[in-house]
Parts: sequence; structure tokens; C-alpha cells
Amino acid sequence: MASRRNLKKDINYLTFDLLAECFTYESFHKEASPELIDEVAKSILDNRNDLIGRINHLDAKDDPKLVKETFSKIRKDFEKSVEALDKLAK
Repeated sequence: MASRRNLKKDINYLTFDLLAECFTYESFHKEASPELIDEVAKSILDNRNDLIGRINHLDAKDDPKLVKETFSKIRKDFEKSVEALDKLAK
């Protein structure tokens, strides 16, 4: 199982990469709505903060099976947040 530290690093790296993608999109597509880009960036940051908080405050640290399920759910939730960029594509 990956460490909490590495998982947080991965989430931070991908989050900031997604934010860079948002702002790059904004600079190349002048017709894009700045409000929509701000909304997508805010949702990405809110999701990052939620995931980091969930990693830092695990409920059942003693049960390895429950910890593994929690980390799997965190990874799946982060994958869903990546789909927020689909709003920009539309």
C-alpha cells in the first residue's frame, strides 16, 4: 500500500497540474467564460482540500482492511474530480 505522504504528493501534483491546465485554457481561448474557469478551479481546489483532510483524519487506523478501502475510495473520488475539466471542453 502506498504511504499517506506519497498519496498526498500525488494529489497535490495532479491538482496543481489541473489548475495549470485551467489557466492555460483561459489564455488560449479568449471566448471562454472567466466565471466558468473560476468555478472549475474552485471545485478542483475544494476537492483537493477535502481529500487531503480525509487522508489526514482516518477513522479506523487499526483496521488495515478498512484503511485500504478508504484509500481506494479517495483515489476513485480524485479520479472523478479530474472530470471537472470536461466542463471547460464543452
